[in-house]
Amino acid sequence: MTIDTNTVEIHKAPFTWAESAEYSQAVRVGETVYTAGHGGFDDDGELVAGGFVEQTRQTFRNIEAALRTHGAGLASVVKMTVHIPDVENYTLFKEVRREFFQEPWPASTAVSSQLLIPGMLIEIEAIAVVRGQRVVAD
Repeated sequence: MTIDTNTVEIHKAPFTWAESAEYSQAVRVGETVYTAGHGGFDDDGELVAGGFVEQTRQTFRNIEAALRTHGAGLASVVKMTVHIPDVENYTLFKEVRREFFQEPWPASTAVSSQLLIPGMLIEIEAIAVVRGQRVVAD
């Protein structure tokens, strides 16, 4: 099903805590899905234990859940923006990213920026294409 490119489709948040948030977890316009910035929050809205690595894993799980509400997934991500306050964690980020993504990699921008929620160690937003699949082109 193709969505009209003038329609901004928004589904119910896939996380209990987000039901009262005053923003959408993901929106779809045509065949493109844009996520909000996601962090390592569990379904109760608490940051997961285990430091940067576990927060990063949970962040990717949360992005995947938000994308699924619109028929997309991690395999269809074309662009990510990654916010990591402590630049020393970037190497760990790349290791965890390999658990969720493979070549060809999506386009990505990583920045070191202060996050607004105390204890939050990473925030990622993504853009995906419904039924999209990254492939290597010659």
